[in-house]
Parts: sequence; C-alpha cells; structure tokens
Amino acid sequence: MNENIAYCGLDCSRCPALIATREGDKEALAAVAARWSSDTGRGIVVESILCDGCKSGSTRINTFCAACAIRDCASGRGYETCAHCDEYPCGRLESFPAFLAEGKACLDLIRQRLLMDGPPRPE
Repeated sequence: MNENIAYCGLDCSRCPALIATREGDKEALAAVAARWSSDTGRGIVVESILCDGCKSGSTRINTFCAACAIRDCASGRGYETCAHCDEYPCGRLESFPAFLAEGKACLDLIRQRLLMDGPPRPE
C-alpha cells in the first residue's frame, strides 16, 4: 500500500501541512494555516492542520482530511484508493475539487494499471 497517495489520488507527500508537520516547522505551519485561511475564507489554526497523512493510522490528520467523505467511503470499504472501487469514478469523487485538479490523473493511472493486471490469480 502506498501511504503517500491518498484515497482521492492526491499525493500526501507533497502536502505543505504534512511536510511542515513532519519537519516540526512551526513557521511553515503558520504560513500554511494563513494561506489556507485566505483561500477558504475560514480562520484556520495551526493545530487543525497538523497531519501525518490520511492513511497513516495516526490521530494527527488535518481537519479537512479527517472530515473527508471520500476518505471515509474508501477506507470504510477497505480500498487502497478510490481507483480500486468498482464504482470508480463516482459522483462523490467527481464533485471533489481536488480530484479534478490533480487527483484524477493519479487515480486514472492506478485504475488503468489495475485493469491491465486483471484479477489476482490463485497460486
């Protein structure tokens, strides 16, 4: 399982909140919180964006990912990513802005590989 690729196809290893959390960089976390506050029109505090990755199993997951319906759906169904689901791509995923921005290309590639490999063969 690739923990860097989120259920939605985003690459968590490129997330500025995750990077700053792992590096313990308080200034970078403050800058991310300020930028995300500006982008979303919400007052985002540093404590709410501390994150070890959406598939890390950690309790430290930023507020956005912790409340993500896509994450809840895929993890609840036991899928590594949404590309592993028979319903891919579903309406929930297609209405998710990040999916359209960058997650779709990643999930499409994963899906293509899964379809090429076919179902697992018994040993």
